[in-house]
Amino acid sequence: MFLGVEELQGALRAKAVYRSAEQEVMRGQKSVNYACDFSRVDDGSEVGSLMVTAAPGNTAPEALLGVAEDQCLGEGQAKPLPDAGDGAFWCMSEDLDTLVATVKRSRGEARIAYLTLAGSPLSANIPGYGELAKLLGGRL
Repeated sequence: MFLGVEELQGALRAKAVYRSAEQEVMRGQKSVNYACDFSRVDDGSEVGSLMVTAAPGNTAPEALLGVAEDQCLGEGQAKPLPDAGDGAFWCMSEDLDTLVATVKRSRGEARIAYLTLAGSPLSANIPGYGELAKLLGGRL
């Protein structure tokens, strides 16, 4: 597991108990995607999802981060998160959820982690987002 439920709960300072469900690996022509969904144990409501994409070859990490920024609600909305991988940010997504993205060149390929958290970041836990970005960047 790439991100444990206890790590997610801790970073978000959540009192609810979470569970995770890993999804089947998706292999494309130019990338491999790993995904995991998070939900609350008490009522089953969605907490978020994590997708990690590995793009073999010469794909630049900055290019992957740019694609992720396209999922933000508007241009210029991505807020940088320092000291996480080769680059990281958080923003409100087009679906009005929170997106935390971290990118890094590792093992000869560009890798990106997209963590989508259910709900608007209006009450943003920015320190928690930074903590998650650093954790994910360290694992890419």
